[in-house]
Amino acid sequence: MHIGDQLLEGQPIVGTIITAIFLISLFMDKDELEQYAFNNALKIATVITVLSLFGYGLYMLFVGAKNVSVNTIFLGIEMWGILTLVLYYMDLKGIRFEMKMRNQLLSNIFMYISIIISILATVSMVFEFEFFENKIGFIRYDELILYVNAILVAMMIPLTPMRKKVNREEYKKVKKEIDKQFNIMCGIYCISMLLIIIYMIYQKVI
Repeated sequence: MHIGDQLLEGQPIVGTIITAIFLISLFMDKDELEQYAFNNALKIATVITVLSLFGYGLYMLFVGAKNVSVNTIFLGIEMWGILTLVLYYMDLKGIRFEMKMRNQLLSNIFMYISIIISILATVSMVFEFEFFENKIGFIRYDELILYVNAILVAMMIPLTPMRKKVNREEYKKVKKEIDKQFNIMCGIYCISMLLIIIYMIYQKVI
């Protein structure tokens, strides 16, 4: 038996050991500082693991691969547990990694660009532009862009900067401004989707 096959057969054992250590660390009593460190480590490790598995899945669709190895699942669990433990103990030693966007302007620019990309990618999927065809895989380029963009938006929303504390009058003014911007974005997106749906119905009827 090859060394590679032996390592693959031993992966469930390694995954079980890592999972057991992770669960012990998860359920053991912690003070407030340790609990914060563990939660922060768990959040970062989860984001990295989910994005890695999601990227792997899209890559397999992109290249036209039909089979996904079960070892990928064990590898994902192992990576999640190891990353969480490593980041946790690094945090306790004073080395902390936090996921947060500090600049409100950059955050707003990113959100507007993401909405534009979502609309353009959706339009491309509806009209099936040849430029975005993928001849070797099961997923089009515009579909790939749309999926990745949706994941990035979901990540960015919780990471946007918190607004500083304001009094009641300033809060009303800020809230009115936010509601106006949100309504404009929703209006543009809804109108675009409505036009696409009308076009699709027109194509089916005619």
